[in-house]
Amino acid sequence: MSSPASSHVLIEALSVAGIAAVSYASTNIDNLIILSAYGAKPGYRPLFVKLTFIFVCLTVLLVSLALAHAVDTLPADKIRYLGLIPIALGCYQILQLIIGRRGGGEAPSLDKPLNSIGVFTYLGFASVLLANSSDSISIMTPLLADLKPVFVLACFGAAVAVAIAMSSLADSLARHPASKSYLEKLAKWVLPFLLIGIGLLIVTDRPSDIFVQ
Repeated sequence: MSSPASSHVLIEALSVAGIAAVSYASTNIDNLIILSAYGAKPGYRPLFVKLTFIFVCLTVLLVSLALAHAVDTLPADKIRYLGLIPIALGCYQILQLIIGRRGGGEAPSLDKPLNSIGVFTYLGFASVLLANSSDSISIMTPLLADLKPVFVLACFGAAVAVAIAMSSLADSLARHPASKSYLEKLAKWVLPFLLIGIGLLIVTDRPSDIFVQ
């Protein structure tokens, strides 16, 4: 592969990775709050909390990739309309804010005592995170649709890197309870606009070599 071609592929891969990183991070602010809350509970080990979130991240990516393959029959110039999904989700959350309702379901109470911290407890923790990851799936699916393998790997790598960084941040935030209130406000007012913005990026994207099989 010539140097100009290699540079082009590298630039495209970095671009895809950047979008994937922003997309995954913006749809996991709620999970960051949950991670922080669980990390602050007695008995939960920081390492296992991090590994659980990384496991959930990989699950979300694999589900998104499977859904992306399910739309393989769509023309390349139509796939971008899947970006309407995060746009609709963002608009719905804004509507909830306008009418004074809380968006999304709340996580199960974190104040209930746990007799033991075992595998099944962490599986339950993972289910809580997965229940809050539908927005991640809705935004990662159109991003992964029809990408070449090298760019799929870039998406996966970027999202996993974000998951590692967010789990480390959550561990730090767990030691500062006052930060939870700030994060809740951030998730409530910023997340809907981030979803709409990323959705617009997907919808307005024109077919390029990235989406050519």
